[in-house]
Amino acid sequence: MTPPLFAAETSRHDGAVEGRSARWRAMGRGVITVLTCFGAPAFAAEQPVRYPAGSVLLLVAPWCAPCHAEISRLDAIAQAAKPRAVRVFMVEDGPRAQAMWRGVPAVYRWTPPANEERRYRSDAMSRAAGLPFGLVTDASGRVCAAKGGGMDAERVGLLIADCGKS
Repeated sequence: MTPPLFAAETSRHDGAVEGRSARWRAMGRGVITVLTCFGAPAFAAEQPVRYPAGSVLLLVAPWCAPCHAEISRLDAIAQAAKPRAVRVFMVEDGPRAQAMWRGVPAVYRWTPPANEERRYRSDAMSRAAGLPFGLVTDASGRVCAAKGGGMDAERVGLLIADCGKS
């Protein structure tokens, strides 16, 4: 016998088993209706993530050995990426990440807006199959190209060319 999709509301006991009485369910539906009609910031869709406009963003973490090599090539990568800015985005927190961050010249460092770190890291890592990983952004900060593997001058040029294709 196939169980019903919805619990039957035949007694107060059924409501108690479900965790809410019919009166509480009706109130909840009323609140959702009011919020839907008049708009509710809590239920509004999140704004899309916008990275630094016109940039090459390199995602790195302290446990990623190729990321350390990529950081040692930042000047050559930045030269090849011109006129785009090269930014390094640390996708992890902690003492090891802070130590690695100290090795990144300040001109290349990028951190998400305050209180948005988790959302930006989640978005960036959802695009990456692994690290190191590079993103290129258009003039509005939207990702227009992405590529895994360590960056060097040649690979960053190819990545930027991919941005023009999208």
